[in-house]
Amino acid sequence: MKKILVIVVLTLLFTNISYSKISKVYYEELHDSCMIEALKANVGYMITKNYCKCSADHFDNNYNDNSLNALVEGERAVYNDVVAFVVSKCRSEIGFE
Repeated sequence: MKKILVIVVLTLLFTNISYSKISKVYYEELHDSCMIEALKANVGYMITKNYCKCSADHFDNNYNDNSLNALVEGERAVYNDVVAFVVSKCRSEIGFE
């Protein structure tokens, strides 16, 4: 039953594309906090910048402010799954995996 709930929540979040766009403040917060954390890995500024742009763009393209808040404030397992997906996707896109 829990798996079904997770699938339903993820489906609802990812089908919100028609209303997707996070505010500039949210986008900048996602990007800036990503840069701060990712620069600690010492993989180079441009790689880090491209990775963080990919991450912020994913949330911008798939969420709005309300759905992003629901994700962050909701069930931790769902949030972790989404973050793991974005990390994997963006690492692959920048050629880091």
